[in-house]
Amino acid sequence: MTEHYLDQSSTTKPSDASVEAAQRVNRELWGNPSSVHAEGRRAALALAEARADVGRTLGMPRFSKDMLVFTSCGTEANNLAMLGCARSKKRRPECPGTVVISAGEHPSVENPAVLLEKEGYAVVRVPTRGGRLDLGALEEALESASAPVIFAAFMLVNNETGAVYDVKAAASLVRAHAPDAVIHCDAVQAYMKMKFTPMSLGVDTMTVSAHKIHSVRGAGALYVSADVLKRRNLTAVMPGGGQENGFRSGTENLSAIAGFAAAAREGAEELDARIAKTAALRAKLDELLAPLCEKGVRIALPEGAYLSNIASVVLPSIRSETMLNYLSGRGISVSAGSACSAASKKKSAALLAFGHDERTADFVIRVSIDHTNTEDDLATFAEALSEGVDGLQRKR
Repeated sequence: MTEHYLDQSSTTKPSDASVEAAQRVNRELWGNPSSVHAEGRRAALALAEARADVGRTLGMPRFSKDMLVFTSCGTEANNLAMLGCARSKKRRPECPGTVVISAGEHPSVENPAVLLEKEGYAVVRVPTRGGRLDLGALEEALESASAPVIFAAFMLVNNETGAVYDVKAAASLVRAHAPDAVIHCDAVQAYMKMKFTPMSLGVDTMTVSAHKIHSVRGAGALYVSADVLKRRNLTAVMPGGGQENGFRSGTENLSAIAGFAAAAREGAEELDARIAKTAALRAKLDELLAPLCEKGVRIALPEGAYLSNIASVVLPSIRSETMLNYLSGRGISVSAGSACSAASKKKSAALLAFGHDERTADFVIRVSIDHTNTEDDLATFAEALSEGVDGLQRKR
C-alpha cells in the first residue's frame, strides 16, 4: 500500500466532504434530473445547486448568461470545446480553418487537433521551449495563417513541467488578429492551485476537472461564455437526449457532480492556505534534492512562472520507469508524466516541447504535491531517490 503519495497531478484522494456528498445523492437523490416527477425535480434542483457552486469558483455571477456544461472528465470537456467549435459551422472542405494550440498540450487537446488536421484543418503548434509560450511565434502564426483561425487553445499549467503559460497575453493576441476565434484554456492542473477566472484570462471556454481537486472521480466541466453561445460557435459532438442544454447528452452523473461541487466549495474556501502550504512544501523539496545534484539529479525549472505543485526531476541516465518501480517498492508514488498517456511508449510531447532531447526525456519523473502532503513524504522520497540512484547505477 502506498505510504507516500506524490502523484497529485494524476489524481487526488477524495475529501470526506466530497465522498459524503456523492453518497448522499446515491442514497437520497437517485431520480433522473430530466424527469418531471417529484424525484426528478429534486435531482434537478441538486444539479442546479452544484452547477452554481462550481460556477462561482470560476467567477460566474449568480445570474449569468455564461454556461457551465458538466461532462464526465476534463478530456471530454476539451474534446467538446475543440470539436464542438469545428463542427458548429458549415466550413469549406478545401479550407475549413486554422487551429492554434501550444506545443506539448495534454493528449486531450493534441489528439483532437490531430484529428482535425486529418480533416484538412491547418494546425499550428506554438513553441513552449523552456516553459515559456512563445508569443512572438504566436503573433507570426496569426498574421500568416492561410485559413481563418477558428479555435485557439492554451493550457494554463503544463501537466508535466509545471510551467505557467501567459494565457492572458496569448488570448489578447488571438482576439486582436482573429476576433471570431474561440479561445480555449485547459485549466485542469491550475484549478484550485492558483487564482484565475475565464474572465481574468480573456478566454471563451475553459476546462476543469473534479478528480484533480480531491473530489470523487467521474465529473468535469466546460465553461462556455455568453458570446460563444450567442454566436453559436459550439455544438454537441455526441447526439442523444439533449441534456446539459443540448451540449452533452446522457444522464448526468449526479453523485460525481455533487462530489465535485463539495470539493470545489472546500477548495475555494481554503485556497489561500493551500497555496501557502504547498509553496512551503515545494521549498522543502528543493532543499532536500539540492544535495543530489552531485549524483546528477536535477529539477528542470521552467524559465518563467511555474506552479509549486509540480517538479520535473531529471535522473542521471536511469529510465523513469525503472525508478518508478523502485520507488513504488518503497511505498512512494510518483509518475513519468501524464497519467492519461503513461502506458504509451511514445516520447513525452510536453518534455520535448520544453527542450529535452529524446534521450533525456526518458529519464524524467514527475513529483506532484499539494496541501495534503507532509515534510515526511518529501524526506522519505529524497532519501529513497538518493539510494535508488546509487543502487540502480551500480546495477548498470
